[in-house]
Amino acid sequence: MSVAPAPESGAARRAAAAAAAKEEERQRNRKRSNRLSAQKSRMKKQQYVDGLAAEAEQLRRENDAVRAAAAASLRRCRLVEQENRALMTHALQLRGSLLRLLGEVAGVPLDVPDVADHLVQLYGGGLPMMPPLSGPPPLPPEIEMLLFQLQPDVMDAVSMLQDYVSM
Repeated sequence: MSVAPAPESGAARRAAAAAAAKEEERQRNRKRSNRLSAQKSRMKKQQYVDGLAAEAEQLRRENDAVRAAAAASLRRCRLVEQENRALMTHALQLRGSLLRLLGEVAGVPLDVPDVADHLVQLYGGGLPMMPPLSGPPPLPPEIEMLLFQLQPDVMDAVSMLQDYVSM
């Protein structure tokens, strides 16, 4: 014989229905909470990605500015090097002229070599060239002293040159 389930009372059915409704409400609340949490998480992640993109763009701009400044510095450096070579060539020309003049005043012919043409051509520019590694030939000590005196007396210079030539 089979036993039929006992008919539930109205209170038990209502309690079961209330418990089922309560469980369903709890599940809906949990789903809503999970959706809100997921939405917050997505928004936070999007803000983080946007922040990284903005930082990357800022760093790109800074890099471009640094590159531009470095290029400008390099151009200024090359111009200064070119100007230094031109001034060095001019100083060599002036030194030769001064030595020739001192020799003429002293009546002593001095063999002063002219400045090489390739140094004179540096005035025009073009591709940067390095100045020669060796400097001009050294002057005799007597003439060197003449060049560094504050107020040289021409007659002293003449007598020093005459003494130098007679050695």
